[in-house]
Amino acid sequence: MLSSVIKRNAGISRLSMVKSTRVLLINKHENVAKRNFNSYISLLLKEDQGSKEPATNKKANTGQKSILTDDILAKAGLDIDELNAKKQAKSEEEQEGREGHETDAQQEGAPKRERRKRARKSSTDLKREKYANWFYIFSFGALAGTGLYMTRDWEDSESEDVKKDIANGYTPGLMFQRFRARFNSMFTYFQEPPFPDLLPPPPPAPYQRPLTLVLTLEDLLVHSEWSQKYGWRTAKRPGVDYFLGYLSQYYEIVLFSSNYMMYGEKIAEKLDPLHAFISYSLFKEHCVYKDGVHIKDLSKLNRDVNKVLIIDTDPNNYKLQPENAIPMEPWKGEADDKLLRLIPFLEYLATQQVDDVKPILNSFKDKKQLPEEFNNRVAKLKEKFIKEQKEKRDGNWFLKALGVPTNLGSQTSKFPLDMIREEGEKNYVRFMKLIDEERKK
Repeated sequence: MLSSVIKRNAGISRLSMVKSTRVLLINKHENVAKRNFNSYISLLLKEDQGSKEPATNKKANTGQKSILTDDILAKAGLDIDELNAKKQAKSEEEQEGREGHETDAQQEGAPKRERRKRARKSSTDLKREKYANWFYIFSFGALAGTGLYMTRDWEDSESEDVKKDIANGYTPGLMFQRFRARFNSMFTYFQEPPFPDLLPPPPPAPYQRPLTLVLTLEDLLVHSEWSQKYGWRTAKRPGVDYFLGYLSQYYEIVLFSSNYMMYGEKIAEKLDPLHAFISYSLFKEHCVYKDGVHIKDLSKLNRDVNKVLIIDTDPNNYKLQPENAIPMEPWKGEADDKLLRLIPFLEYLATQQVDDVKPILNSFKDKKQLPEEFNNRVAKLKEKFIKEQKEKRDGNWFLKALGVPTNLGSQTSKFPLDMIREEGEKNYVRFMKLIDEERKK
């Protein structure tokens, strides 16, 4: 019986040892699992804190919530208050660190910020900056060299208009004057006509006209209008054909249009398709651009300016040589004979073999009323001429003594301008016959 009791106690003791061992193992596993769980929770906290954006972007992430709630952390056996205190302390330290860093950056000044910015540049940006610096250096050197070259002494090939009495020498004043004269001449290239001489040299003396007559095209010989119904229409002034044909025997007629060549050339071709009356045609491209307007410079025609007349409707067109001009009012398409009334004066001027037309033109008080004033002068001269002829006939006592009538010579004496006009009409008729024969060919 004792042995059975001993056996039973031994069995109980062994069972107790097994149970205690099992409890120890369970507790050990629980502690290991708890530690592992705590480590996992800490790792999640770190990842959750690392995934948060900077303070500047907090407003954008206000809607996002962490997966680790307070209940989960409490069940895991963590102290919520302690964790919140640690978070708040850490955030305050980070905020103080950022503020201190900004304060240090402001105290260090701009040079340090530039160094940090330069440290952030890539190698491509550095190469671009290097090439840009070299470009600036070469550009400045080229400009400086060009400026020094433009201060050199004058060369024989340079125009006298550019020199303008500026002497050679390497004093600062003379160098600056030469530089300024050459610099300004580069811009005058775009303001001058395409050629220094707009017309070829005049023909030899037997075939050369005594004077050159420059006529504008718009609102003098023709008038153009645009309407919605018909578009552009051009009217020819009454008497244009006779005006051009009659004066072409006395003048070298140059048509100088105020319009561009692409527009005015077609009209000029229709006015004189055989080129029998108009010797040359010029257009807006051949004007001088000065003071914001295009000017018809008569000195560029390769003709003696003293023997050149211009008839125009715009004073800006002849503002460089106003003494050579006969101004007229613009023609608007009405019927008139103002163009034909200029023929007697122009015929008289061309037949007098004058060396300078300016004194004759300036002798008229109002050039716009030139035909009327010229006719008054001719009427007075004709009256005087007739009176002188009558005095000569009446004073011939020898014929009276012989009984010869003194009025016989009155039939042969004519006023000189009338004789010139008759001869001009004959030449015009013969010339037009030649033109008609040429048109029929």
